[in-house]
Amino acid sequence: MHELQKIQLQDLPASGWHWHADVPRSQLEDEQCGHVDALHMLNSDARWDVDLQRQGGCYHLSGSWQARVGRDCSRCNAAFEMDMQGETLRVFQLAKGATGEDDVLPLPGKVNLLDVLREDIWLAWRLTVVCKPDCKGLCQRCGKDLNDGPCACPTDDGDHPFAALRTLKLDK
Repeated sequence: MHELQKIQLQDLPASGWHWHADVPRSQLEDEQCGHVDALHMLNSDARWDVDLQRQGGCYHLSGSWQARVGRDCSRCNAAFEMDMQGETLRVFQLAKGATGEDDVLPLPGKVNLLDVLREDIWLAWRLTVVCKPDCKGLCQRCGKDLNDGPCACPTDDGDHPFAALRTLKLDK
């Protein structure tokens, strides 16, 4: 298996490269590579299965990844673990005098594969997640977790601004 750090696209053999690796969590979380908020929640190494092929003047990096992360439910605030997965799709080109923007790289075309994987994990991060599809959340009055049962709050919503809509009769 080729090293999972920096590669030079110009060194790509005609057969291409294939990686099927467990990328250590410690490498992905390494602060020397830069801070990514989502990565501190990793609970496992990341499984990465990716190919790099040359097609014409372009280099195609494609594959998939998966990792286990710790999250807090957006409804009930309970901590839970979930599996994240995603696709890696990049097309790189080489050009003399390129600045490295827009996936056009200066010669010899150095690419840090760990940065690609870190970026893919960050881009797949969702702001809101629920611990289970039928999560009932927290009571808006007392904060009790409604997944554990009903709370003792009164159920009369007579002073609610939309309470008058209960008496509205609609034609069917």
